[in-house]
Amino acid sequence: MIFHYLKIAFRNLCKHKTQNIISIIGLAVGLLCFCVCIYCSRFVESTDHCFTNHDRIAELNLYDGKADRYFSGSPVPLAEDLRTWSLGETEAISSVTYPRERPYYVELSPEKMLPYELETIEIDTCYNKIFTPEMVAGHWKMASQSLNSVILSQSMAIKIFGNAESAIGKHMTLMRRLNTSPESTPKTGGIVYTIQAVMKDIPLNNSLDFMQNIDMLTVNDSEGLLQSSKRHNMTGANTYVLLSPQTTCTDLEKQFSKRGYTYTLYGEAYTVTASSMGARLKKQGASYLGLVTGTVGTLILLVGLINFFHFLIGSFFNRTKEYSIMKMIGCNWKQLFCLLFTQSLIVISISSILVLSGIELLGNHMNFSLPGFAMAFTSETLLIHALQYIVLLIILCVLICLSVSIRIRRITVQTGIYGNNKRRGKQWGRNLMLGIQFFICWIFVSLTAALYLQAEKTTNSLIHTLSQKEKSEILSIPLDYPFMKNEEKLALIERFKQHAGVKEILLSDVGYMQGMSGNGLTTEKGNENSWIDISVMAVPANFFSFMNIPIEQGRLPQTEKDIVVDNVWQEMQKKDVIGMNLYSGNTDYTICGISAPFQANVYNRSSGYAFLPYDPSVYIGHCYIKSHPGQQKEVARWIEKVYREMLPENITYQAKTFLDDIHILQALEYNLKDIILFFAVISIIITLLGVYSSITLDTERRQKEVAIRKVNGADVPQIILLFARLYIILLLCSAIVAFPLVYVVLMLWKQMYTVFFDCGLLFWLCIFLIVTFITGFTILFRILRIAKTNPAEVIKNE
Repeated sequence: MIFHYLKIAFRNLCKHKTQNIISIIGLAVGLLCFCVCIYCSRFVESTDHCFTNHDRIAELNLYDGKADRYFSGSPVPLAEDLRTWSLGETEAISSVTYPRERPYYVELSPEKMLPYELETIEIDTCYNKIFTPEMVAGHWKMASQSLNSVILSQSMAIKIFGNAESAIGKHMTLMRRLNTSPESTPKTGGIVYTIQAVMKDIPLNNSLDFMQNIDMLTVNDSEGLLQSSKRHNMTGANTYVLLSPQTTCTDLEKQFSKRGYTYTLYGEAYTVTASSMGARLKKQGASYLGLVTGTVGTLILLVGLINFFHFLIGSFFNRTKEYSIMKMIGCNWKQLFCLLFTQSLIVISISSILVLSGIELLGNHMNFSLPGFAMAFTSETLLIHALQYIVLLIILCVLICLSVSIRIRRITVQTGIYGNNKRRGKQWGRNLMLGIQFFICWIFVSLTAALYLQAEKTTNSLIHTLSQKEKSEILSIPLDYPFMKNEEKLALIERFKQHAGVKEILLSDVGYMQGMSGNGLTTEKGNENSWIDISVMAVPANFFSFMNIPIEQGRLPQTEKDIVVDNVWQEMQKKDVIGMNLYSGNTDYTICGISAPFQANVYNRSSGYAFLPYDPSVYIGHCYIKSHPGQQKEVARWIEKVYREMLPENITYQAKTFLDDIHILQALEYNLKDIILFFAVISIIITLLGVYSSITLDTERRQKEVAIRKVNGADVPQIILLFARLYIILLLCSAIVAFPLVYVVLMLWKQMYTVFFDCGLLFWLCIFLIVTFITGFTILFRILRIAKTNPAEVIKNE
């Protein structure tokens, strides 16, 4: 019997090959995109589930009732105070510092050390009981009992030493003094740490360092915050509590209230509150990330499912006559159900194979990282998720096949064979599904266009005195390596100059797109109360010519006491500021000129810039190079060669331009636009396949009607309008619903920027015309084909 069901199912699938291929491809692509997007959502929603006791870990915070706000962290002494209590509600209390990058010389062998900057978190000896890290080499006990112990992550141990076991016992030397180090620590660091253990990597979805790789933990750190004398006046840590079984955060807060406990910081008493670990992180935006990815995935899946279910249900109902005849000769509803379900299962199976193959091919190649954010995909988890969704899809098909079988059972044989007069009503469902597909297309296409236009807007606005071409030709070279002395950097720059293609070099203490030299000056010498809000950039003499920044008033600096401010700050003062004195500490400067605006950020409105003299002999953090025309590639290769010769072997360098720096700064726009473009293309393709399938069925079903209209004098344009009118109405109606929704999203998004692209009438009109043209081109071929048929042939075939 099973072979009979398979034979009938394959026969019907081959009867409508094009429509079934469209259904299979649309379902497979939609399901694959859905798996990837929902993976992100589930990844975010399962934050901190990597910790065995995650449901019992509470985070303590200080609450300011007067200002109705929470502190971003908690002081280290809070945990020290609470440990002196006999709290029955807690099993352990731990203080964990904020993650920070630290520079170390790492010992590979007694003769060889290499520099690394590692994401470091300082912990206390109670950390193990609360977070239970899994050790793959070494022992926690040894680390907790030794001074300046390091627990290295497994991936970092493999990266540096080749395997976890080789890392044990190796030394790491701090390169510079930390802001929490004792005064006895030299500025060049020199404090030695010992790797006592290697732990299994902490998954990225943890609230200790959300979506960032934690390279190492330090215990009993002599240079850290936990042992620093400054810890009483800082909130650079988080306090975590392992609650006793059956105890809640509310129970712990009641205990604080009962004892009247408050914590005094900066002379003020603050209430101590308890919340589930990661709760505040979700409120700060992590949940929105999961919501956005989940919404995008659901929309893409919906586009694919609409095609699949539309054709599946339509093909079932179109065969009502066949099923009724089968019923008449003795086929019961259970046998009919098996027949329908077999056909559905074949389509789902083929789509599932495509999805699982896609995951296997792409799963480990989808990892990506942005500044402050990283995402890792694992094929195993994606495959498990995909299988779960496939099972749900099969269950849904079971319900559909069951409902069709019951419907066939309930109608009379006569009605099933000859039909009834209610035929046109079936098209409402199909038209609604097509309208939903167009609605989803409008959303993705509109957001893609908006992201591309905004990316272009921000690129042109940032350092607008340079053209797009100039930004792409200026090489941007980071030199903020803590292991290099400034004399070594100057020697490196001299090597750069040896290439004949180098036209001009601009030195800086910071990268112009990554920060600034300072954030304030005073109008009175030695008076901190006269502080003014102005961004400070230390610039060399060739800065204004190199960056094409014109001087609008006054002159360029000629002495070390001359400074230039931009006209943003000048206009805020509402007076002539040339000749005005400003002070940085005890150093006085005189404003000698007003420059054009210097815009290095589009997220925050600038309060203006002051350009102070820069001395490269003190510190060099960045270098910009202009090349002679046509020699940029040769100069870039020369710089890479110099880097390999003069820098340690583990320091990788890839030539970047000023434009690349802008793209990194605007990572949201430049990465998100490509992702949304991909989804927009997918949604358009699937929708157009559905439209093509629909217009094919329409033209085949209405051949006789077209023939009669042509006999009565209808021409080709009238025939085209006859079929195209429906799709024009669907496009208009779906756009009327989608465009206002997208406009609201754009207005909310606009609040993030100081500059925004013009999303006026022309923006929406262009989007509508482009999608309408693509849709029209898709259906025109099928309409012209039927419009040019010979009426006599059609009627004769009938």
